[in-house]
Amino acid sequence: MSDVVDEARWREQVFREHEFSVVRLHSVAGNDFRGNGFIVYHSKTRCLIVSCQHVVKIVEDGGTMYAYFSNSVAPYNARVLYTDEHRDLALLWAEEVVEPMTSLRFFDSPYASGWNVVALSFISLGASSNPILEPGTFSGDITNEPDEPHLHCSCSSKEAASGSPIILANVNEVVGVLGGASRASVYAVPVRTIKEFLGQRLGGVNMDMPIAGMVRLVALQQA
Repeated sequence: MSDVVDEARWREQVFREHEFSVVRLHSVAGNDFRGNGFIVYHSKTRCLIVSCQHVVKIVEDGGTMYAYFSNSVAPYNARVLYTDEHRDLALLWAEEVVEPMTSLRFFDSPYASGWNVVALSFISLGASSNPILEPGTFSGDITNEPDEPHLHCSCSSKEAASGSPIILANVNEVVGVLGGASRASVYAVPVRTIKEFLGQRLGGVNMDMPIAGMVRLVALQQA
């Protein structure tokens, strides 16, 4: 558990360092806010984005979503590279981005119940509301052990927060992709499942490879 001062410091640190790691994902047809994604690799004007399959399910693999950065008014085309409905994960690729970008890294080790985390997410205040143009931070604790299928934490869940990163406080690395809420708990896709997803995309690489290496290989396939 943590005190209010610690939580405020963690939230401020995550926002300061990673405001430009997260994007709002919108449909192209109606420009409707569908959820979040976050950058795991960028080079010059190109970036690789991770999100949830249910956020982008309105388009087929190869289709396009709009990606907006913090306080941006013009969208960028983000092509859906690969989705996995069972794991609820998606990869997208954007090019010709002129916004500032930062990449998030995954925490490639087991987590433990009680660890402090921060969700970084664009949200809306309701189904009929426009999204807030700057991401917010929502702190909590991991509430389960890593042998369960999903990571659970006590961060508050907001409208359209799916696809946002759950970031380990003080370490500033991602421990999961926010998938939704179940009762009083937020659940997320854990890193081990993300690693399986990336390995499948790469055609069955050695699963002992660090996840950072997998991310780089996927990105280089697009270069």
